[in-house]
Amino acid sequence: MKNLLAILCAVFIIFSFVGNTAFAHPGRTDSNGGHTCRTNCEKWGLQYGEYHYHNGGNSTSSSNSGTTRPKSNSSPQPSYSQEDVNKGRESGKTQGYNDGYSRTSKNAKTTTGNEGYQKGYAAGYEAGYNEGLKKIQEEDTMAGTTSGKEEGKAAYKKEENNEVSTDTTKSDEWNNAYKAAFIESYNREKAIDHAGKSGHALGYELAELEIPGEFAQDETLKTTFEAHYKKGHEKRMHEETDKHIKLGSDDGYALLALATATLDERFIDSYKKGYEEGKLKRKEETIEEGYQAAFVHMDYQEPKRNSDKELIEWYREGYESNEIATQIKETAFENGYNQSKYSIPEEFTVNEQSIALYDSLFQEGQDLKAQEKRKKMSYVAGFGIPAGGIAVGGYFWRKRKKKMMK
Repeated sequence: MKNLLAILCAVFIIFSFVGNTAFAHPGRTDSNGGHTCRTNCEKWGLQYGEYHYHNGGNSTSSSNSGTTRPKSNSSPQPSYSQEDVNKGRESGKTQGYNDGYSRTSKNAKTTTGNEGYQKGYAAGYEAGYNEGLKKIQEEDTMAGTTSGKEEGKAAYKKEENNEVSTDTTKSDEWNNAYKAAFIESYNREKAIDHAGKSGHALGYELAELEIPGEFAQDETLKTTFEAHYKKGHEKRMHEETDKHIKLGSDDGYALLALATATLDERFIDSYKKGYEEGKLKRKEETIEEGYQAAFVHMDYQEPKRNSDKELIEWYREGYESNEIATQIKETAFENGYNQSKYSIPEEFTVNEQSIALYDSLFQEGQDLKAQEKRKKMSYVAGFGIPAGGIAVGGYFWRKRKKKMMK
């Protein structure tokens, strides 16, 4: 019976100890045996900042709880409210954010407000400072990255080196981000430029398009290579086309035989085009030469310097096509003979040669008319010939002048 009583007492003591431990929570108590809740308040059934007592305080404790709420006749409670704490926290957070963002030294203390306000201010300041500092660090990192990318790219295009100096007016975050972005952008632009030059060179060689392995796996480098290959290929094709047109034109103008056997088949058509253009140019020049010759010679004469059959045909074609010269030869002499004053039809004033031809024949007519006036009669073998017979002499006069012009 004594043993059973001893066991029950032991069990009671153990449960009393466990009960007090289970309902206790962390935090040092003040001289009154209580404190203000700051951690996991809801877990203990309290509000944040609520003052309460623990066992051993000046209030009566229950055997089932280590935490008690003060009674109306207990020791004085704290002289601030949760609202004071919240206001302090909000104000501290704002000031802390501004100080952190401007990278000034921390100062979480304030003389404003009561104890609750000051405690809230300190907690809010710490959180705001960290938030503001994080924000400015992120902004500096972003700004440094943006500047680094732009200036790294520009530096390569200006053929400058990729050395980066520290900007002492900027933060470490800015400088670190700038340097990393600058070098990356510089090297990237260098790789893109290399891809472009390689593509252009291959295209200019008129080789088949084949993407090298160093560019094939990077879409930007691949696209750049292909685009510049096209430019190089088009440039060379244009140059070779012009070159073969010029070659063909020279051969055609010289009336040489077509020479396509050794040509790149891609440019044979260009050569032929140039050949026809050159030959046509020579033909037009030769026809024009014959045309102008009709103003100089009374009768057709083959050019002595041209022995090519085609050239002779073109020259004669030009001579015979000069209808103005033909009209001048048919009318200028008669006009000179029949007119007392010089005049030339406007259609005969084509050029200096046409005018010279007309003037020469007109003058012949004038001269013959004057001669007839001076002589009313001509004597042949001692016999007089009527004045009208001199008109026949005019015919022989013109024949003699034509021979002189040949």
